Parts: sequence; C-alpha cells; structure tokens
Amino acid sequence: MSVTDLERWNTKYAAKSVPPVVSPDEWLVKQVAERTAGEALELACGLGHNAIWLSQQGWRVDAVDVSPVGLGLAEQLANRVECQTVSWIAADLDEFTPQIETYDLVLVFRFLDRLRLPGLIVRALRPGGLLVYETFSRAQMARDDNHLRSADFTLAPGELPLLFPELTVVDYDEIDLPDRSVARLAARKGDG
Repeated sequence: MSVTDLERWNTKYAAKSVPPVVSPDEWLVKQVAERTAGEALELACGLGHNAIWLSQQGWRVDAVDVSPVGLGLAEQLANRVECQTVSWIAADLDEFTPQIETYDLVLVFRFLDRLRLPGLIVRALRPGGLLVYETFSRAQMARDDNHLRSADFTLAPGELPLLFPELTVVDYDEIDLPDRSVARLAARKGDG
C-alpha cells in the first residue's frame, strides 16, 4: 500500500468518532456460532467491531489494519466495553506476515487483495481452521449507493472460492444487502 493510501485511510478515520456500540458483521456471527473460541486474526479490521465482538465471545484476537488512527478508535471502543484480549497491530497488508498455522479463525471484511491475501491466509490458518470472508461483488458497481471507484475492488460471480482452492467451502453466498452487494465465503483448512 502506498503512503497516499495510508494517508487516505488515516484522514477517513480522523473524521470519525468512537462508535457508540459494537456491531459485528452478521456473516461472522453466523459462521462462528458453533465454534469453540481460540486464536483469531482479522485482516483490515477498520474500527474493530468484529475483533471486539470475537473477544467478547472468548476469542484471543490479533487485529491488523494499516491505519493507526482507525486502530486508535477501535482500541477506545474496546476499552469502553472492557475488552482486553485484542492485540491491535498497525501494519500494511502488503508487508504483514503472520506466524504459520497459528490461527483457528481468519476473517476479512470489505477488503480485497487477490494476489497476496489468499496465500497469507492459508498459511496463517491451523489445520481445521476457518476462513470467514465477505467483500464486494461486481453487483456493487450497479448500486445507486455504490462508493467504490473501480470494479477491480469487486469480485466476479463465483470468484471468491476460486481464490482459496486449498480450502474446503463450508458456506458460500452472493447477496444484495440493504447497504452493499457482497460475496461471502466460509471455508475450512484440511486437517493436514
């Protein structure tokens, strides 16, 4: 990610305040409902809603984002709700490398890097670990409320599972939600 991208994200988060409540993504809530808490990694965590919610469910979470400003807001929200098991990591995902086979859960929401993230995620997951991924589908570009500048940041129909051929699809959906159009994947790493 370039310095310009970092500045853009910091500027975006500087205009925000600490969220009033923790609001996890419903796709995540659905996918981990029956899983035993363990070690989780959230990539591009933004304001930390998912990381904090997972922590409240007993998970220990490493939450990574490029923006120190966004992470500062996330940490303030975590402190407000007395959440102590999230490690906030300011890092560029072009350079971040997690430890191999460390995480029972890796999650990504509203971020797409077709080249680097799939390999990084597969290596980070423990055998039996789960990936929960949701990001914009190509249908987002046709929405009246679309904010994306380029279709490069969206997935073609059926593309998301193809980015993770090493994983077994547990659940997949492409759906138009009230505020966005997305592809959603839950996929499990084999036992080795």
